Amino acid sequence: MKRLTFLTVLLTALTMLVLRGEAGAVLINLDDVVGDEVDITNHYAGQGVTLNAIANPFPIVGIFPASATVPAVLGGATTWTQGFPSATSAPQVAVAAPTPSTGDAGDGGILITFAFDVTSVSLVGNDVGGIGFGDDESVTLTAYDAAGNLLGQTFSTTNLPAGVFDQTPGTISFPGMRFVAFNYTDTQFGFYAIDDLEFTPAAAVVSEPATFALIGIALAGIGLARRRNLN
Repeated sequence: MKRLTFLTVLLTALTMLVLRGEAGAVLINLDDVVGDEVDITNHYAGQGVTLNAIANPFPIVGIFPASATVPAVLGGATTWTQGFPSATSAPQVAVAAPTPSTGDAGDGGILITFAFDVTSVSLVGNDVGGIGFGDDESVTLTAYDAAGNLLGQTFSTTNLPAGVFDQTPGTISFPGMRFVAFNYTDTQFGFYAIDDLEFTPAAAVVSEPATFALIGIALAGIGLARRRNLN
């Protein structure tokens, strides 16, 4: 019986190694980058995240129209940092660098691309203007799967208590997200940024031959122990 109990515990522990639960959330607050207008398109590639400028026509009222497939990255445009007094976590935010359509930084949306599936993405839209200036933007997040197909959208008009600054949080959750498009609406001025990007990777599967071999040994041991107990 003791041998059976030991092998059962071993099998359970090994199974937990192979099928790990959902990983913890990862926060990118952009404040590891020093200076304005620093290209961060691939700055977080080591964490499996890239940031690219996408089109964001304005003025649009309400939820941003979703494309059926992941939006195209704007050629010649990147994403860079900007020092903002309105940053949710000071000082840095991320903006779409000057886009071909307007030539102005911050006038595009941002496509967040992941190298793996994620289950949840949240961020905060930021603007130097805001409630006190009559320019109160809304945030749309649109999710796509690994094949680039639309999963769904969320729309947020919530404002954090930040005085005259416009800070609008948004969250989107779907299984199997690989792309999340950030867009803003309800503005006449066309400048917006993001801060405090947080995401949760999907459950990871570790397929190491040695680990599976150990599980096989444990299973064989349990079977042997059961046969001995029956005898």
